[in-house]
Amino acid sequence: MSDELSLPMYCIVGERPVVAFETDDGGMDIHVFNWETGALERDITYLTKILYGDTDEISESEFTEYVERLRQEI
Repeated sequence: MSDELSLPMYCIVGERPVVAFETDDGGMDIHVFNWETGALERDITYLTKILYGDTDEISESEFTEYVERLRQEI
């Protein structure tokens, strides 16, 4: 793995949509799909999962479509 992460990074961890993105101050934040509300909420604990876990990286459009489909199922 390279030392530099390309952000934003759109992933599926298990079945959960996860996005890692650069913050205004140059840092990084991670938001994950909340199964109860359909919102994307901050959860930095997913950092190790997207870096070292069984993760599928997808395009932004695939991510958006997947999130919208999940929201319709709530």
